[in-house]
Amino acid sequence: MKFIKLLLLLSFSLYAKEINLNFNNLEISTFIKMVSKITHKNILITKKITGKVNFISVKPIQEKEIFSILQNILKSKGYTLVDKGGFLSIVKNSEALREGVSSKNSLDQIQTDIIYLKNIPAKTAYTQINYLNSRYGKIVVNNEKNLLIITDYPSNLKTIKNILTKIDTKNQNEVKFIKLKNADVNKIYSKVKDIASNLFDKKIYKYKLIQNDSANSIIIVGNNEVIKKLSPVIKSLDIAPKPISQITKIFKIKNSDVTNLEKLISSIIKAKYKKNMPSITADKETNSIIVVGDNLQIETINTIINALDIPKEQVYVKVRVLEISNKKASSIGMKYGIMGGVANSSGLYSMSANLGGPSIAFDTTALGISTPTLSKGLALGITLDLLETEGAAKKLSEPSILCINNTESTIYVGKTESIITQSTVGAATTDLTKNTYSRQDIGLTLKVKPRIDNDNKVSLNVKAVLEDILPGSQIGLPTTTKRDIDTTTIVSNGQSIIIGGLVRDNKDITISKVPFLGDIPFIGALFRHTQENIDKTTLVIVLTPYIIKKSSDLDTLRLTLAKLNDLEKNFIHKLIKKEKK
Repeated sequence: MKFIKLLLLLSFSLYAKEINLNFNNLEISTFIKMVSKITHKNILITKKITGKVNFISVKPIQEKEIFSILQNILKSKGYTLVDKGGFLSIVKNSEALREGVSSKNSLDQIQTDIIYLKNIPAKTAYTQINYLNSRYGKIVVNNEKNLLIITDYPSNLKTIKNILTKIDTKNQNEVKFIKLKNADVNKIYSKVKDIASNLFDKKIYKYKLIQNDSANSIIIVGNNEVIKKLSPVIKSLDIAPKPISQITKIFKIKNSDVTNLEKLISSIIKAKYKKNMPSITADKETNSIIVVGDNLQIETINTIINALDIPKEQVYVKVRVLEISNKKASSIGMKYGIMGGVANSSGLYSMSANLGGPSIAFDTTALGISTPTLSKGLALGITLDLLETEGAAKKLSEPSILCINNTESTIYVGKTESIITQSTVGAATTDLTKNTYSRQDIGLTLKVKPRIDNDNKVSLNVKAVLEDILPGSQIGLPTTTKRDIDTTTIVSNGQSIIIGGLVRDNKDITISKVPFLGDIPFIGALFRHTQENIDKTTLVIVLTPYIIKKSSDLDTLRLTLAKLNDLEKNFIHKLIKKEKK
């Protein structure tokens, strides 16, 4: 009944070669009969095919299209049509491989085709196209005749044959050098590589791209087709870059020496930019750096200058140079409670004091420095002042110097002496003696190089040279002494370091006599007493560094040191007064 209704639905449009086709839950066997009736083709059904199908159309279909619908329905059930000449036979797909033929027909049925290969081995071709086979397709390799027997649906056969046509070519690779006239090979090589990978399948096309930096060129190794397609691509990318706008920027240097800063920035820029480097010029008169470059280069140099041109930390070094008599210092120590040490092998001189005990106290809150630093510095200062007051120490020099961090500074304190270097006596007795003099500096030369470390500490590299004239030397022909110290030490901010170890022997002769009688020749010796005092003096250099982080710290430090000086004098005055009582 359904078949009769369907035929009635189709009958009135058969002459127009168009069919209004719509059905729901139609048996496949019924649909096969309907197609056979419409297409006038005999169809042999050897096995029962069960199942129902639906088809909905919104417009009429061509008569020839109904046969394609049947083929798709059979394919979904695992069957296909095989042309037997006078009729069509429905067989399973697995059996159709044996039934396939190479003849061309209008059916979308499994077909067999033989493809002869001319340039590549059949085995190689099989590995490159095997993945294209359909579920029911099959490829047989004949190595002896170098051919492939392919059985598959027509659409798959067409795809496989197209690919074999492209890969079955003579492998005649060529080498093409393309020199770039405008662009930089480093900038376009990656683009050419990406384009080539999208244009050519690596499984089919064998090629290689080589970047030649020395000649600014790209080398293509591949067949003629690859070279033909890539050459215009490279030429289209070989365009001149847009000119970069150059600007001029003047950087006013506030805290650094412009010459040293310019050298440092230039070395950084040379390492960063291999081409199109900016121009950097130092102007000493205005302490400025002039830069000519693009915006990005200007911004980079600005960042470097901001990081380097920062206020430099400074170190204020207070120096005391004294000669201490060991014998007198010892006697004063027994009197006042001072214990003076001697220099050890490292050249550092130790000294401590118990000046008056706790009976003399000071208000240290107004000084603005920490108590430990104050107590140690105050005790040392008082000790040295007391030794000097009592005649046990002789102050040779007391300079101070403000040093830039990690920069050597020099102090010279002394005088210039005339020394005879040559004497010429005339031939006649009336001729005068002619002397040749040279001027030599006699005094203290002190070189200090501070370096501010972490934890508020200062590393001091100290070189001290003290040249002096021995007492009683002949005028014009003096006997000079030279004492040299070279050491490095680390101290805390405000902590003193004592450098010593330079010892000299002194000999003093004291004559006591009875007035008038002691001056009588020969007999006067009975009324005279001669006493020799042999003593050793030690050259001591006391250095105290103070870290100056900003300019206002220097004024505060000077006020603090002045207060400390007043405290030292006040303490000594009270100590001596107490001792007299």
